[in-house]
Amino acid sequence: MKAEYRLNRTKTALMNGEVVKVPEINRVFDPTVVETIAEVGYGCVWVDMEHSHVDFRDLSTLVLAARARDLDVFVRIPHGPYNQVIKTLELGASGLIWPHCKTADEARAFVKMAKFHPKGLRGMGGGRDSGFGNADKPEYFDLANDNVLLGVMIEDAEGVEACEEIAAVDGIDLLFVGPGDLSQSYGVHREPGSPIAQPRVLAAFDRVGEACRANGKAMGTAVDPGDAMKLAAERGTTWFNCCHDVNALTIGYTSAFEATDATISASKTNG
Repeated sequence: MKAEYRLNRTKTALMNGEVVKVPEINRVFDPTVVETIAEVGYGCVWVDMEHSHVDFRDLSTLVLAARARDLDVFVRIPHGPYNQVIKTLELGASGLIWPHCKTADEARAFVKMAKFHPKGLRGMGGGRDSGFGNADKPEYFDLANDNVLLGVMIEDAEGVEACEEIAAVDGIDLLFVGPGDLSQSYGVHREPGSPIAQPRVLAAFDRVGEACRANGKAMGTAVDPGDAMKLAAERGTTWFNCCHDVNALTIGYTSAFEATDATISASKTNG
């Protein structure tokens, strides 16, 4: 039986200039979170493997849950060895996000690891993304090369200085500005307010946004809804990591905690 390759609808939308809302799973690696995200109406989910304790077994379960609910899965992998790239893709990730990209050479090396020949030299395995080796070849190689989204994070001063060359790298789809680490790179991370609102960080968004527009790439960032998100949107950002699991839980639990106090207090006043 011929294996069917799952198409990446989020990448298609992003490349068509649409705004993409991306919820993050950073600490709570349970398929119920994926299902809840789908119930809300999101079309994709971001799983963080850089800062978290998640392992490949956890990731595999999340990918299966996402496929059951027809969600694309994007994984921020550690800035590490080659097997981080191929294992994640073979588990069925729709795209990879590479942290702390500082040069075009790094971006080209990332593409080489993640794409099959002639675009790269990705190793030939037999994972979930190829129907465990049952997908038709060479059609599968072309589909995988076109379908997988590759994003690099611009979160260092060096990356901003090289953003024009990075954006010109064939195979890179997304330049993701990391405002927190970038503010630290510029030495303004202790300043009050959102790091996006810092003048040097805003200037970086302007520069990266222009590089993306000149090369047909998308720009993304992580920011909560509000004034800082508006600043990023005004500079051409179309990919927004707009909430993460712990924040969503905190907001929900806090709201119920405070609303319960208010309800009980009102009942005592009226009793």
